[in-house]
Amino acid sequence: MPRGGFDGSVITYNCWDISPAWREQLAEGGRLVLPLEMGSYTRAIAFERRSEVLHARRFTYCGFVHDQGQQARTVPVVPLLDGQLTLRFDDGAAADTEGLEEALRGQRHEVATGITMRAGAYFGSLELYAATTLPTFCRLHAHHDTGVTAIPKDRDAPAVLGDASLAYLTHVQTQDGERPKDKTREWVVHAFGRQGPELAEQLAATVRAWDRHVRAHDNSQHADPILTVHPAGTPDHLLPAGDVLDKEHSRLVFRRPGRNGHLPAPARHTDTVAATTGEV
Repeated sequence: MPRGGFDGSVITYNCWDISPAWREQLAEGGRLVLPLEMGSYTRAIAFERRSEVLHARRFTYCGFVHDQGQQARTVPVVPLLDGQLTLRFDDGAAADTEGLEEALRGQRHEVATGITMRAGAYFGSLELYAATTLPTFCRLHAHHDTGVTAIPKDRDAPAVLGDASLAYLTHVQTQDGERPKDKTREWVVHAFGRQGPELAEQLAATVRAWDRHVRAHDNSQHADPILTVHPAGTPDHLLPAGDVLDKEHSRLVFRRPGRNGHLPAPARHTDTVAATTGEV
């Protein structure tokens, strides 16, 4: 390693976390570029080192092979309905799903968001926004056409959990047309369980906030969050206000328009509206 550290480093596999050594080997002002997983969604991010903190400079949509060997991580997965569905928890341990299967056999609650998109519209920024702002975020995967979830076989959907309750996000066609650009789809939330209506409103509010503050008509112009990466163990009071995603070696803080006042602490299931809108 050169005296003073490297001016730049590039990691060429999907990373769930950022090794402290990668930051420590950078010179002050040096750049680290890597594909980083956040809620199982990957973005290639260019970071700049400032003392012990990495500051994101640019996000790019990407996908790479996952880390292997000692760096490999087993993602917690919980099967439901005899394996017809699974819940995937990419950040943190698997949440308690007691009573959830019974809820899935009950009535389904639906909330239309009023937010639409046309063919070819990019919504990867919505997935990342949901994964890094919603408490109890996970992904619901359908392995069969169950008729329970309205998720196509072998596809998944962003989801949030409550007490024996679940809500997830899909999109449905609301306008047909001869040309793909004439077709319109709307984001719709489906929910199950006693807390389902509350969770559905939480997800719907997330979609509407994304539409107001992040989304752009030009697919290349969606707003990226302000992201800083701090060493694990950094106390909450030394972090900037924002949405915090904790990894083993690092604490990621996301700051976005429209989420002023959100504190770096997990919300309770009943704090849904405040946690989604950032209003406290």
